[in-house]
Amino acid sequence: MQEELQSLMSHFSQACKEYGLTISTKKTNVLGPPATAPPSILIDNNKLDAINEFCYLGSTIKDDLSLEKEIKKRIGNAALTFARLRPRVRENHKLTTVTKMEVYKACVMSILLYGSESWTTYTKQERKLNSFHLRCLRRILKVTWKEKLCNSEILARSGIPSIFTALRLLRLCWLGHVRRMEDKRIPKVILYRQLATGTRKTGHPHLHYIDVIKRDLKLVNINTDNWEDIALDRTRWRETVTKKAMDSESTWISAQEEKPTIQKTASSFTTEAKVSLQNRAPQPNEEVCSEMNHSHSTTEGGQ
Repeated sequence: MQEELQSLMSHFSQACKEYGLTISTKKTNVLGPPATAPPSILIDNNKLDAINEFCYLGSTIKDDLSLEKEIKKRIGNAALTFARLRPRVRENHKLTTVTKMEVYKACVMSILLYGSESWTTYTKQERKLNSFHLRCLRRILKVTWKEKLCNSEILARSGIPSIFTALRLLRLCWLGHVRRMEDKRIPKVILYRQLATGTRKTGHPHLHYIDVIKRDLKLVNINTDNWEDIALDRTRWRETVTKKAMDSESTWISAQEEKPTIQKTASSFTTEAKVSLQNRAPQPNEEVCSEMNHSHSTTEGGQ
């Protein structure tokens, strides 16, 4: 792999020279997997520095491909932008709620989900993003905790889907775009090919991007066997993904609305059971135990 990367960089450097360009070795770094030794790549006999993370087009890429730092950065940048919208948008009484939501989607959500088409997210990470998303919507709608409105009601009032659905839409639209690429394009090669060699540490394997894609397809009820045929038609693919994703969102909201009812029913059943236990007649064994305890306490008192 290192020989192939060195060959690629050598050819790239030669091509740049033919057009009168020079690669800055101070600004060029090498990022390799953490389990192996840092690769040694040269450009004009200058060794490139090996690092464990770098910022590329606004996104933080780590050698272990973890998203914790990137998600924290996305939330921080989105929160800063959301705070700046307070005087001119959120507290502007001349703007309708619909307009405020459109500004929120354009200015805040675009920052929050920047580059998320290629994210391999765990459920815990998606919940963290969705929590921030719902806090912003509650502030725009001026809903306080005293009103005790559930998240499904907040999403219905705002007209904006949850982060779970937004991530699926972005990933699946990108998946269709990659499917329509030429076979020699790097994104398509990475999506369809697998590593021929290499070992991994013992334990549960990390989540792969293809696993997340399969999960998204199943959640929006798209057949994983024939999605490639649908994706060849751009318009049909986008319409299918959007419709099924919104249907999945509606199902999720309905499930969220049923949770308080189920919890209330369970709580009511528990309360009734406690009252029933308190009001029931004592059993014979309990009477004997009560008499023995009374006798024991009397004996101790006499002594």
